Amino acid sequence: MSEVELLTAKLAAAFLGITEQALYQNVAKGWLPRPVYPAARAPRWIKSELIAALEQSRARPSDNLARRRAARLAAARQAAAALENDPAAD
Repeated sequence: MSEVELLTAKLAAAFLGITEQALYQNVAKGWLPRPVYPAARAPRWIKSELIAALEQSRARPSDNLARRRAARLAAARQAAAALENDPAAD
């Protein structure tokens, strides 16, 4: 069985390229996994879970872009339909 690599907050933040404060904020937002506590007051992050969270977040921008485009298209279609049905537009 392979060993699980545990990172302190300082090491996890350095691994992700963010500050410790940003690490805790992203955990609170649900963007990063919660730490495990092998001992009281000793939060540790599982490195493989951080890597998985990074890979998952890479898909987020394109998904958000697709949703924004779909919303703009739906709004444009709705506006066009409203203009076609508006007798004052003639």
